[in-house]
Amino acid sequence: MIQLDSVTKYYGERLIFRDVTFKIVDGEKVGIVGKNGAGKSTLVKIMIGAEPFDAGTISGLRAEDIGFVEQTPRFTAATLLDEMLTVKGVEKFQARKILFGLGFTEPELEKSPNHFSGGESAKISLAKALLNEPRILILDEPTNHLDIYSIEFLEEFIKNYRGTVIAVTHDRHFLQQCVGKILDMEGGRATLYPGNYEKFVQLKAERHAAELKAYERQQEEISKLEEFVRRNKVRASTAKRARSRQTMLDRMQRLEKPPSTEQSTIRLGDASESANRVLILEGVNFKGIIRDFSAELFKGEKVGLIGRNGVGKSTLLKIIVGELKADSGEIKLGNRVKVGYLSQGHEELNENATPLEELNNEFGLTEGQARSELARLNLFAQVVEKPIKDLSGGEKTRVALTKLILTGANFLILDEPTNHLDLPAREAIEAALQDFDGTILIVTHDRYLLDRVATRIIEFAETTEPKPLKDDKTKGDKKKPSVPKPNEQALSKVEAQIKMAEMELKMIEHEINGAVEPDKLTALAAAHVDKLAEIDELYLRWEDLLC
Repeated sequence: MIQLDSVTKYYGERLIFRDVTFKIVDGEKVGIVGKNGAGKSTLVKIMIGAEPFDAGTISGLRAEDIGFVEQTPRFTAATLLDEMLTVKGVEKFQARKILFGLGFTEPELEKSPNHFSGGESAKISLAKALLNEPRILILDEPTNHLDIYSIEFLEEFIKNYRGTVIAVTHDRHFLQQCVGKILDMEGGRATLYPGNYEKFVQLKAERHAAELKAYERQQEEISKLEEFVRRNKVRASTAKRARSRQTMLDRMQRLEKPPSTEQSTIRLGDASESANRVLILEGVNFKGIIRDFSAELFKGEKVGLIGRNGVGKSTLLKIIVGELKADSGEIKLGNRVKVGYLSQGHEELNENATPLEELNNEFGLTEGQARSELARLNLFAQVVEKPIKDLSGGEKTRVALTKLILTGANFLILDEPTNHLDLPAREAIEAALQDFDGTILIVTHDRYLLDRVATRIIEFAETTEPKPLKDDKTKGDKKKPSVPKPNEQALSKVEAQIKMAEMELKMIEHEINGAVEPDKLTALAAAHVDKLAEIDELYLRWEDLLC
């Protein structure tokens, strides 16, 4: 069991959080949420021993029990395989097995670990953590940079993992599917809620309402007591009672006002009229990445564009907005279509300008007007006076969204709009996109956003054949992403189950080696037999699918 009691952390004189108290039972899956800057990553660093704390106690967290998957991994070895072997006690066959299970190929084992994409780097970090078969797996933003398919693999893995999992994440779908408790960090406090994401939202709202009611009742009582003291302290006949009321006031345990739950609202404005056929793509080809791709978007559609990392989603968006030129094919925008583009890397922002300067240069806004527009997306004070290059990823996204709103576009092209944003900001963007009456083409790995916003999904199917990429043309039907080939999906799922079962077998064997009680040994032996039978059955299914 993991136990934190009254853990408090300051940076200089600035309080990050205080009196953080909770316990996690072995085998539980816990998500940690909160606004950017609430102290989530700091708490994780404290838990793994990488950061000191100022008060309180922590028990049940030994370094040898922890596997940590950090948000921005750092690698030191010359090759991927060598990087795995930096983990103490790991044999080469173990490293190869888990890397193959995560989808790496034989040639990639000799590639530098620093030359992989963000999503692949996240999987490398995960592989290193799993090599020790940790009792406690701690993940910092585990779904960042992963494509939908890798996220689905990770979710399946986490749901079946026998150990304890603690994940800092803004991924609402992950929180909905994978955790049984959520630790909410807000206003320097931490509150542990039972249940998944939707249950957490409900319970937090109920808790806030109760706390606000108690606070308001106490404020009324305080006002009455203070008024009594003010009126009666100078009268000889009532001074004694006034002193008594003052003593009550002095001894009263004052309740803190609960943090405001008001959500920042984003309004994209009413979309101007456009032609019914907003975008027509015919036979688009680009450097072997995009092959003979054709699709149409119609007025009012909200289309999600999904696919594995590297298949060309962002490239296609750049071709549509004219940043790249297709090798062949036609790209046509309908009459009266005005495009607003949000790039993943925020290339549309001048890194050396401040947000205030950016809005003045682009739209001719005065400083007051610019501050007002930026404040709508919670960008205030000194933040809007810093060079954009010095802002966080989430702050850059908010600046880019402010610009997008001001364009008055009726066709929005969005590349990962919720990257780096906390839960309140994601919910605000989701609501804005739902209310927008124009047309949207969105590339995102945020499945919660897709489920609630997209009316149609276009999927870039991974293929080694030079054949057209898949376009799901079922307009108006909300559809979840799916892998195009059922056999491949089933095969991948069985392979993941085999890998998980084999890791669970090793964990059982590890427990057997450390157990001394006869009853526990008997139970573990039975579990070992059952797990071997399960693995045999999975391999039979795998062979059937290969045939």
